[in-house]
Formats: sequence, C-alpha cells, structure tokens
Amino acid sequence: MTFHHVAIETNRLGRAVQFYKKLGFLFESEIELLGEKIIFMMLDGFRLELVLVEEDVKLTPNKHIAFEVENLDEMLERHHEFILYEGPYAFENGWQSAFIIGPSGEVIELLQTS
Repeated sequence: MTFHHVAIETNRLGRAVQFYKKLGFLFESEIELLGEKIIFMMLDGFRLELVLVEEDVKLTPNKHIAFEVENLDEMLERHHEFILYEGPYAFENGWQSAFIIGPSGEVIELLQTS
C-alpha cells in the first residue's frame, strides 16, 4: 500500500487552485467522478485532491486521506474488521475505491488505479 492523496472540499475551485499554486503545487489532472468535478495537484510527490461542491453547500471538515492498494477486493476481504463508510465504487477511468473509517473516526480511501 502506498500513499495516494489527501482530499479537500471547496465551493471555490478556481480560488483553491490559485491558492495552492502559490504554495508551489502544479496542476496534475482534472476529472469528473460521480458527478463531482475534481482537480488533482502535485507538490514534490504529494498529491492534493480538490473536490468542487455546490456554492450553497455548507463546507464541513470532510477530508480524507487515500492509500493506493494493488487489489481493493482482496484488501476488503482480508480485513473484515474494516468499517465500510462508502463504496466500493467503480469509476469510468478504471479506478475502484472504497472508504473506510479509521480508529479515530477519520475517513480513509482505499484506491485501486489499475
């Protein structure tokens, strides 16, 4: 398992992109998953996911850390003690993911990209 990204919700995507560019982040890619516009940015191997939410949605501390796994199904089968929060999902770009709850209530995404 390897680190993949940290996600932050924003209702001002352009402003967020410009802010992180000032910190040295570079644009990596833009995708749409489950109807959400998402921009990935990189800084020295650290990937940041900016997720656009509707303007009138109250922003919450809805953030997650994501780890890339080789085989999502196998990981979930092997660890029955994981509390599934969302998913598993299969996306148009071939990725698969599931969200679990960590021991302190944190949201962790397990992501298979191949």
